[in-house]
Amino acid sequence: MRVRPSIYVLDDKTVAVFSVAEGECKVKMECLLSEQGILDYTLEFSGPIEKRDELTKIALQEAQNIYLNTIIAAK
Repeated sequence: MRVRPSIYVLDDKTVAVFSVAEGECKVKMECLLSEQGILDYTLEFSGPIEKRDELTKIALQEAQNIYLNTIIAAK
Protein backbone atom coordinates (compact mmCIF):
# COMPACT_ATOMS: atom_id res chain seq x y z
CA MET A 1 0.00 0.00 0.00
CA ARG A 2 1.29 3.43 -0.92
CA VAL A 3 0.06 6.73 0.46
CA ARG A 4 -0.01 9.86 -1.67
CA PRO A 5 3.10 11.93 -0.88
CA SER A 6 3.18 15.34 0.72
CA ILE A 7 5.38 17.62 -1.36
CA TYR A 8 7.13 20.70 0.06
CA VAL A 9 9.47 23.24 -1.49
CA LEU A 10 12.64 24.01 0.46
CA ASP A 11 14.75 26.70 -1.18
CA ASP A 12 15.58 25.30 -4.65
CA LYS A 13 14.86 21.71 -3.62
CA THR A 14 11.75 19.61 -3.09
CA VAL A 15 10.96 17.47 -0.06
CA ALA A 16 8.63 14.48 -0.42
CA VAL A 17 7.16 12.73 2.63
CA PHE A 18 5.32 9.44 2.12
CA SER A 19 4.72 5.98 3.55
CA VAL A 20 4.92 2.50 2.09
CA ALA A 21 3.31 -0.44 3.89
CA GLU A 22 3.36 -4.14 3.18
CA GLY A 23 1.69 -6.52 5.61
CA GLU A 24 2.77 -5.65 9.13
CA CYS A 25 5.70 -3.51 7.97
CA LYS A 26 5.72 0.21 7.28
CA VAL A 27 8.34 2.69 6.11
CA LYS A 28 7.90 6.44 6.36
CA MET A 29 10.33 8.23 4.09
CA GLU A 30 11.35 11.85 3.81
CA CYS A 31 13.51 12.54 0.80
CA LEU A 32 15.22 15.62 -0.58
CA LEU A 33 14.90 15.95 -4.35
CA SER A 34 16.49 18.26 -6.87
CA GLU A 35 17.01 18.30 -10.60
CA GLN A 36 19.99 15.98 -10.03
CA GLY A 37 17.81 13.29 -8.42
CA ILE A 38 17.38 12.03 -4.87
CA LEU A 39 19.93 13.94 -2.80
CA ASP A 40 19.24 12.51 0.65
CA TYR A 41 16.59 10.65 2.60
CA THR A 42 15.60 9.46 6.06
CA LEU A 43 13.58 6.38 6.91
CA GLU A 44 11.40 5.45 9.83
CA PHE A 45 10.84 1.68 9.78
CA SER A 46 8.43 -0.40 11.84
CA GLY A 47 8.21 -4.17 11.56
CA PRO A 48 10.49 -7.20 11.64
CA ILE A 49 14.12 -6.27 10.96
CA GLU A 50 14.30 -9.04 8.33
CA LYS A 51 11.92 -7.04 6.11
CA ARG A 52 13.76 -3.70 6.41
CA ASP A 53 15.89 -4.05 3.27
CA GLU A 54 12.92 -5.19 1.18
CA LEU A 55 10.75 -2.26 2.26
CA THR A 56 13.63 0.18 1.91
CA LYS A 57 14.00 -0.87 -1.76
CA ILE A 58 10.27 -0.38 -2.31
CA ALA A 59 10.42 3.07 -0.68
CA LEU A 60 13.41 4.07 -2.83
CA GLN A 61 11.54 2.97 -5.95
CA GLU A 62 8.58 5.08 -4.85
CA ALA A 63 10.92 8.04 -4.25
CA GLN A 64 12.26 7.60 -7.78
CA ASN A 65 8.69 7.61 -9.14
CA ILE A 66 7.92 10.79 -7.20
CA TYR A 67 11.11 12.36 -8.58
CA LEU A 68 10.11 11.48 -12.13
CA ASN A 69 6.54 12.69 -11.67
CA THR A 70 7.30 15.95 -9.84
CA ILE A 71 10.75 17.18 -10.85
CA ILE A 72 11.17 15.77 -14.35
CA ALA A 73 7.51 16.16 -15.40
CA ALA A 74 7.54 19.81 -14.28
CA LYS A 75 10.28 20.72 -16.79
